[in-house]
Amino acid sequence: MRSILLMIIALLLSHSPATTAQVSVRVDDVSNVLVDLERRAPADVRPLNNAQISAEVSAVVNAVHADVGQAVQAGDLLLELDPRDFELNLSQALANLTSSQAQKASADAKLSRAEGLVQENYLSDDALLDRQTDAAVWSAQIRANEVAVAIAQRNLDKCRILAPFDGVVVERTAQVGSFVSNGNPLVRIIQIDRFELDAEVPSDVAGSLLAADEIRFVSRGQEWPLELLRLSPVIEAERRSQRARFAFTGSAPAVGRSGEVVWHVEKGMLPSSLISRRNGQLGVFLHDQGKASFMPLPAAQEGRPVAVDLPAAAEIITLGRDRLQDGDSVNVSR
Repeated sequence: MRSILLMIIALLLSHSPATTAQVSVRVDDVSNVLVDLERRAPADVRPLNNAQISAEVSAVVNAVHADVGQAVQAGDLLLELDPRDFELNLSQALANLTSSQAQKASADAKLSRAEGLVQENYLSDDALLDRQTDAAVWSAQIRANEVAVAIAQRNLDKCRILAPFDGVVVERTAQVGSFVSNGNPLVRIIQIDRFELDAEVPSDVAGSLLAADEIRFVSRGQEWPLELLRLSPVIEAERRSQRARFAFTGSAPAVGRSGEVVWHVEKGMLPSSLISRRNGQLGVFLHDQGKASFMPLPAAQEGRPVAVDLPAAAEIITLGRDRLQDGDSVNVSR
């Protein structure tokens, strides 16, 4: 029995504070471990115009002047449709206009003679009214024929498909010799000289974009500075996100490049990896004259960085915190 008591006493002594070994830890200055809190959102470079150009008349494709991958300028000829039917329609409209103009001239001459005869009482007022009506009818017919000429000319012009802006042809569906109907797609052009960055931002952090002092686009290890142009107030229900558009403040990547928008929310945050939980509280371990000092952080949340108000030279324990308790003696290394 005596031997058992001696063993118990020895065991208790071995766990007494006087014989507790120091815990080896690593420390670093606060200024070296603080980080900036960033937010990220998927984004891609989009042209302001991505046009699917379709036929506006029905005709056979005569020629294709721009193919996939070819750069074009506004007004360049892309395709030609067979114009013969529309040339005939224009010729007919012009002939009808000429005829109505001749009829109007004849009606005006008859009206002029009738006005003189009425004054000499050789023609009745009813006969004069007939002459006035004829002149008015032919005036209206001329206006109708002028409209018909304009329509025929416009349809003829639609046989020449022109580029609406500077860009690159990315798709061609029209084939030489094939018949296309009004509305059939012919070519698709993407504008490359005017573009914006489009991002899908989670609605719960979208508001922080408005106060961000540094925004950048990150893609494949490269970065480009941005400025916020507009943030949609509409929340897309399915993804709980808002659309944001940005402009590049300097050089820019190619249209179609995908990556992420990155912006700073807060600076000087303590990383979540340095936050510990003791006695139901979240906090950080500091080194204070050879001992570990646990400082609670009331604003801290699991897995999130937290703002701290500490001197830049304060020493934070970065490694060896797992077994630490407040007041433990520590063996410090850097």
